[in-house]
Amino acid sequence: MVALCLMLPACTRQDALPSSVTQAFEIAFTKHDLPGCLALFADDAQILPEHGAVITGRAEIEAFLKNQMTPVVSFNTDTDMILRRGDVAVEQGHFTVRNIRRGTNIEMGKYMHIWRKVDREWRLFRVMYNTDVAPLGFATVEPLPEDVL
Repeated sequence: MVALCLMLPACTRQDALPSSVTQAFEIAFTKHDLPGCLALFADDAQILPEHGAVITGRAEIEAFLKNQMTPVVSFNTDTDMILRRGDVAVEQGHFTVRNIRRGTNIEMGKYMHIWRKVDREWRLFRVMYNTDVAPLGFATVEPLPEDVL
C-alpha cells in the first residue's frame, strides 16, 4: 500500500511550498532585515492591510515595512493550509506579534499570502492580514456636530 501511495501524484507533497519559502518573511522581518523582506516581493506585489489603503510596488512596500519593524517585537507565523497550482500558491495561516522586552503577545490574527513563481523563485504577490481582536475604541479630537449636542 505504501508503494502504491508513493507512485500516486495525489499522495506526494508537490502541492506544498517548502518551509524555506513560507518562513522566509517571518525570519527576515524578525531580524529587521528590510532588504531581505523586500527581496521576497514580486515587482507588482501588494500588501492589503487591515484598516488601510492598499500598499503597491516596492517603494511603498519598503516604506510600509520600515515603519512596521521594531527591535521590540518578534513576528511568528504558522501555516495552516497551502493550495498550489503550477506557479501560483495560496498560503493561509495565523500570526503572533510578541513584545520581546515584556514577554507578552501583543497581537494575534490571520494572514493570507499569495505566492507566484518569478524567474524560478517564489515571490510574494499579495499579502493580506487581520487581527483577531478588534480595537477597544477610537478617540477623536474633532468637535461633535451641533445637531448631536
